[in-house]
Amino acid sequence: MAKKTAEEFRDGSPEELAGKSPEDLVDLYLRRSKKRETIETLKQHARDLRHEMHRQGLTVRKVWLEQRSASKQHVRREKLEGAMAAVIDGEIKTLAVWKTDRFDRRGMAAIGTALDEFDRRQARLFVLQERLDSSQPGTRIVFAILAERAREEIKDLTLRVTTGKNAARTAGRWPGGRTPYGVRSPRGSGHIEPDPAEYPHARRIADELLAGKSAMRVAHDLERDGIRTRDGARWDARAITRMVRSTAWAGLLPTKERRFDEHGQPLDVWVPSDEPVRDAEGNPVVIGTGVVSPGERLRILALIEARITKMGGGSRGKRPHTTFLGGIFSCPYCQKGMTGSGSGSARSLMYRCRTRSVYGKDACPGVVVRAPRMDAAVEAMWLSHVSALEHGSPGLDAIVRRWAVFHDVEKEQRRKEVMAGLDAARTRRDKLEHDFYVEGTLSEDRFKTLAAEQAAVIESLDLEAAELAREADLSVFFADGEALADAWAESTLADRRMLLGCVLKSLTIVPARFPGDRTPILGRVVPQWVA
Repeated sequence: MAKKTAEEFRDGSPEELAGKSPEDLVDLYLRRSKKRETIETLKQHARDLRHEMHRQGLTVRKVWLEQRSASKQHVRREKLEGAMAAVIDGEIKTLAVWKTDRFDRRGMAAIGTALDEFDRRQARLFVLQERLDSSQPGTRIVFAILAERAREEIKDLTLRVTTGKNAARTAGRWPGGRTPYGVRSPRGSGHIEPDPAEYPHARRIADELLAGKSAMRVAHDLERDGIRTRDGARWDARAITRMVRSTAWAGLLPTKERRFDEHGQPLDVWVPSDEPVRDAEGNPVVIGTGVVSPGERLRILALIEARITKMGGGSRGKRPHTTFLGGIFSCPYCQKGMTGSGSGSARSLMYRCRTRSVYGKDACPGVVVRAPRMDAAVEAMWLSHVSALEHGSPGLDAIVRRWAVFHDVEKEQRRKEVMAGLDAARTRRDKLEHDFYVEGTLSEDRFKTLAAEQAAVIESLDLEAAELAREADLSVFFADGEALADAWAESTLADRRMLLGCVLKSLTIVPARFPGDRTPILGRVVPQWVA
């Protein structure tokens, strides 16, 4: 059943338009930029315009009703374009609007272009509230003044809104908007807290991600148990990843980055950032209690990033390695990667040349090596090599850096935050010195006060940076071989692959000289260690 149109917004019927020329017809253009402007208000605008057009002896041909901003360059207003097209095509000679700012808020240039189109076609723009008729002499300058005033009003409004949001961020308050799943912001509180209805499910998602499950696997489990999003939709990997990336999920104040078009004009598109708002010392601004701690969020993000391969401007998922040397071990013939394959027991697992497996023996003769033998040989060689490393060696330095990233994500993130805070504080100090010594815009007392504050911040951050830069505890790498072997045995597959990659440039094997060659595997493995 067709939706009934309100009488005020009704277009002219064929009977009403019969025998009418374009000079006898008028179109009405009505606009509201926000939904909080009620339909009743627009109905009153339409009634006012209809009454005036009837007084002028004109018949309403069509009512153009639009809900779009009139101030944003990037917002396309299809209804206004339709109304202007009716004028350009000669279907009408009058376009009526309730008020100038209802027509356009982009200033004198936009209004002037529209009036030029009306003049070329001997048509007119009529504005009810200001009683303006573009066909009358002397009105163009009034249109220009009103258009510029409307433009300045919207700029002032934008400034007030932006200032208010920035003030809320500076004060450590939630700026408003939709919170991520699992948390809520009580009206007027300015902080976030766990949502009693959503938190148990959100915490379950966090625990499963921390346990190493993929976002897709978690989404499948939620679907199996009939758990839906806040909007009642099915969970998917993208929704889970987007939720985790929100800093508010960890109780931190989020930032958003605005997109711009090719001409540098701002778009009405804001992209959430992975980074929280930071204070003068580089610390994330806390606005309440989230589903996870900041450290848990960083660990989850690190696990997600480990499953992603960057390709060009995008990314794609990748399966985690299930073998120790898959992708590390290379074929001695084609120098391409060897992959693990097999079924059943671990004894049946083999490393095979991927080129041979995919393209056949004509592409590469390939080799096949039992995975358990190869893994054991490389483990023994790694233990022996690392035990012989000394302080300051490139391999040991690489292990320290990578271990910090893998196992102390919070410390690594804090190190980045401190360095960013130091850069910002030094920039502020340099600007103060420039303003005082070069520009002369600061009094001496004011300069001393501000400079002392920045010096204190820099000193504090320098001390913290030095503490974070202290060498990790590497005693296990210099203990006896048994302690190192125990530490290796307790590590995960991902840890072992990471530790091996820190000290190994390449790994291959000498092909067997003949079928049944009994040369010990340690005599055939060829590692190239980091110098």
